Amino acid sequence: MNNTTIDWNQKARDTATRLSGKILIDGQLTDALCRDTIDVIHPGDISNIGHVPRCNEADVDRAVNSAQQAFSSWRNVAARERGRQLQLAADQLEIEKELIARLCSLDTGNAIRTQSRPETASTIDLTRMFGGLASELKGETVPSASANVLQFSIREPIGVVGGIIPWNAPLFLFVAKVAPALAAGNTVVIKTAEQAPLCVLLVAEIMNRELPPGVLNIVSGYGEECGKPLCEHPLVRKVTFTGSMPVGCAIAGYVASKLCPVTLELGGKNPAIIMPDADLDLAIPGIIDGMRYTRQGQACTAATRVFVHRDLYDQVVEGVVTSLAKLKLGDPLDDETDMGCIISEEQLNRTLHYMEIARNTEGARILFGGERPTEPLLAKGYYYPPTLLDGLQLDNDVCRDEIFGPVATLLPFTDFNSVISDANDTEFGLAANLWTRDLARAMAFVNQIEAGFVQVNQCAAPRSNVSYGGIKMSGLGKEYALDSMLNHFTQSKTVMINPGTPAASV
Repeated sequence: MNNTTIDWNQKARDTATRLSGKILIDGQLTDALCRDTIDVIHPGDISNIGHVPRCNEADVDRAVNSAQQAFSSWRNVAARERGRQLQLAADQLEIEKELIARLCSLDTGNAIRTQSRPETASTIDLTRMFGGLASELKGETVPSASANVLQFSIREPIGVVGGIIPWNAPLFLFVAKVAPALAAGNTVVIKTAEQAPLCVLLVAEIMNRELPPGVLNIVSGYGEECGKPLCEHPLVRKVTFTGSMPVGCAIAGYVASKLCPVTLELGGKNPAIIMPDADLDLAIPGIIDGMRYTRQGQACTAATRVFVHRDLYDQVVEGVVTSLAKLKLGDPLDDETDMGCIISEEQLNRTLHYMEIARNTEGARILFGGERPTEPLLAKGYYYPPTLLDGLQLDNDVCRDEIFGPVATLLPFTDFNSVISDANDTEFGLAANLWTRDLARAMAFVNQIEAGFVQVNQCAAPRSNVSYGGIKMSGLGKEYALDSMLNHFTQSKTVMINPGTPAASV
């Protein structure tokens, strides 16, 4: 096929049609037992690109039983061989990367150039990395207080892992759960997000070209009907979830009675602090990146509370507004687009709700954006421009709640200790960023800030081989690195061997 945009777009839509109505069990696309379906909408033009089963307890049970049956053999595959199969699966994803990225943009509304292709590349990289780390599933030896007693620990897989993923970065967050779990010898059942299920189903289908049947299974549906039964299933011995704080708290309750370990990557209301000595040539583009506008603000690590020292405030406002004016809002499948569209009408309405709060707040200013586009091609989709506010107090809901839309707020400050206190004044503790040339100030920030993912003079997105996770109400556990595989997808067994008396020689 000629590698043109229109051809790939059509191929992605044809793939969505082919995958419609299917789940993946025992290594094969199959019909669900349930009759009801969920429409999948492309948020760029509100067109229906397909549908997925609205699975319930019966389909969850099929998938979990498939994973349990596969576990007995997969756990006994040599770790390096499991890793090799994961790396072969990554090779298959590499072959299909453009199709995957196109379908991701159809599913999510994320821009193909700035988001979907980079996310696909990161997905492949993370899969390869965990494939290579499979041989690092090591225990340790411990000196014994008793003579001649050998003491050591070994790492073993937990069993069937239930994973529930969100829609904002579905591919990367899918493999962040699947790749370490499989490398460690577990089998997996993933519930996709109902808003963006098809690109994940495609990736799972491709990976199953190299994996044994039943090792990786996919179901789809709503949380209460599909996610809850998955968490509560007696054969599911580990649950890993990325999503909102309220749902994460509910999941912790679902699994409590069976003492099932959980990994929870939840929300954030993340601060960025611009000190008076900050390098603005570095900080201003970093602020734009940190606000995650090219993902429509739909990122847990989005730095949406930007504390700016008064000495630099006007310069920062001017620089950020000038940069925002250069971002092109448009068709997610157009290579010229910088910023796509919000995932759904529900999320768009959430953004509009908080913008209404801002408009009704005395003293609040809209420095950029704040109005839905009126161009015919954009007006019919869930588009909203990058929006920057100031004049809001820290106790305003706009500054306290995770909006998960393209809205950020500038907040002036004069005192470092006070701004650290304000930055920590949130129930969340996911990410935080500081911009300064002062090393001592940077170290003070690192020591005092209450967050699990901290950066100085940059605001990069989480990536492979960097341990990532939050504190406080932003979650439990870490992801994306060797420690996450060891701590969250294996269980330790302690062994003590007393050799006893040697047998009599024969």
